[in-house]
Amino acid sequence: MSTLKTTDTKPIISNADASLIDIGDGAARLELHSKLNIIGDTMLEMFDAALDEVETNYAGMIVATEAKHFSVGLDLILLLERAKNQDWDAISGTLRKLQTVCTRLRTASKPVVAATTGMALGGGCELVFGADAAQAYTESNLGLVELRVGLIPGGGGTKEMARRCLEGQTLPAPIQNLFPSVSKAFDTIRESTVSENTTDAMRLGYLRRTDAVSSNQETHFDDAKQLVLSMHETGYSPAEPQQIFVLGEEGIARLNLQTHLLRQADTIDDYTQYLANQLAYVLCGGKLSTPQFVPEQYLLDLEHEVFLSLCGEQETHARIEATLQRGK
Repeated sequence: MSTLKTTDTKPIISNADASLIDIGDGAARLELHSKLNIIGDTMLEMFDAALDEVETNYAGMIVATEAKHFSVGLDLILLLERAKNQDWDAISGTLRKLQTVCTRLRTASKPVVAATTGMALGGGCELVFGADAAQAYTESNLGLVELRVGLIPGGGGTKEMARRCLEGQTLPAPIQNLFPSVSKAFDTIRESTVSENTTDAMRLGYLRRTDAVSSNQETHFDDAKQLVLSMHETGYSPAEPQQIFVLGEEGIARLNLQTHLLRQADTIDDYTQYLANQLAYVLCGGKLSTPQFVPEQYLLDLEHEVFLSLCGEQETHARIEATLQRGK
């Protein structure tokens, strides 16, 4: 990583995957510029370094790219290589780093806005989840697509969907009142649904109703800059760690029954059923005898546990290989 003199055109700090740029008025932009903005250790290191710099010297930061797509997620080539070599420590380290960065984006002392454009998939979608707010170009396509490659969202995506799907509900509440919202989030992840646009992303829960939308791509970055400065000027304070309400074993049983019926109808195959059951386990908070509130870290630990176990499955390796061969 290099540290450069700040000018209008040169980055403050930079590496092969991203650069932090002073964009004036006390704001900084973390510009993602690797191929398809694939997430690896080098990019995650840059996120940490950028947040250190912004917390010390800036009013806030936007995360953006001049490329067509915001980020297509984790480096699957490297992940597959590590999985085949059983390098669990390396996989675990990258996943924990992604979780930490996504958490830090929201808990840093200065506001962070994700300026999305094109595809924000998998880990890319999780980075958007991590930011305090999104300024999404209207044609943004967001999605948690991990089940396509034999995995579950492991960088905070499952945790965040568990939280978002019950936003606005009075909690605790009877499981029959909450289950339809949890089931909708489950189906969205299980089907690897990608939004057609920002309106669709809000319907699916990938964007919040409070997130901002830019219809003009030429003003998109400036819109994001103005949003982050407005957040700073109105007395920004970082989010506190939250307790998330989960449905426990009864929720898992209900979701597993739905998946069983899909398998009986031959709508999904055996391994997709297995993946869906693993997703249900995490989304509902694991083996809890009653619905209850749990800390965010509890769900992040479940994500990590299940993601790592799936990396050891031959069928997951086959699905990653097939995706890489298709090039999408």
